Amino acid sequence: MKKQIPTILLGIVCVALAWGLYSSKNENASLKSELAGLKAAQGAPVALEPSSTTTPAVVAQSTAEEIGIQPPEEAIATNAIETSGRRMMKSMAKMMDNPTMNKVMEASQRGAVGALYSDLMEYLDLNREETEYFMDLLMFRQMKNVELGMKMMAGELSDEEKKVLTDGIKEAGEIVKEGMETFLNNPEDFAEWEFYEKTMGERMMLSQVDQKLSAADATLSDEAYRELLGMMHEEKKNFQFTSNLHDDKNMDLSAERFSTENLQSFANDIERLNGIISQQAQGMLTPEQFSAFSESLEATTEMQQAQLEMAKQMFGDSEK
Repeated sequence: MKKQIPTILLGIVCVALAWGLYSSKNENASLKSELAGLKAAQGAPVALEPSSTTTPAVVAQSTAEEIGIQPPEEAIATNAIETSGRRMMKSMAKMMDNPTMNKVMEASQRGAVGALYSDLMEYLDLNREETEYFMDLLMFRQMKNVELGMKMMAGELSDEEKKVLTDGIKEAGEIVKEGMETFLNNPEDFAEWEFYEKTMGERMMLSQVDQKLSAADATLSDEAYRELLGMMHEEKKNFQFTSNLHDDKNMDLSAERFSTENLQSFANDIERLNGIISQQAQGMLTPEQFSAFSESLEATTEMQQAQLEMAKQMFGDSEK
């Protein structure tokens, strides 16, 4: 059983698509409103053509005072860009309260999750009704994750609100785990589901390996894929991390956890772990396969670091 798609990116892509759908009809009017705000801030006359397109309220209220524009012109441009980005984040979070867009978001996420678990559903040989129930369980947890992510991007949550949301995600995870165990009603199938969830990152990396090898018709066999997957999982499980950032079940969103020091510790951990994994993989692969493996491992590590840097900007201490 292989996973042929870059799994971690799916949720991010679908959020972006949903936002694009929401904002595409408003783009021209939004740009005119931005221009109006900038001109008003500089004391320039504003002449806008009337538009029948409805602009989101958060954009329509782009006054000079609201976006904090101050002379000189360089400050005007910088502050406008920063505030525009924050406004976009807030709008994305608020769109979850819009019933229509909530359905669009859920549909996009359902498609992503369905693609993500397609191999497992095929392995479990689920019929249509069973597939629907399986997906309903996963979507219950997924939408909790989306809600937290959107609200965190808006940047206006108190510590108490963060705790409520993270506690909700933990609870959703337990509900899904218990529900999946009951639904599958087979210890081996349930163990396979748990293993599948624990190895999402490794599956993404190995899918990149197969993509690189597909042109040369040297893709990994099912046996080699599973052996590599198991090896990577075991090495990670047994590795002594100095940072707690490796634990994807840890819902601590404190500035301390996403500090520069902790991110550097995690980067050092990953470098050592990758060295161990590479040494093991070299003896399991042909030279051509190992070259593709090394490239994919490096690319995955870079993407992981970029994600953590983004998290640092959202949750960390900007002064550190």
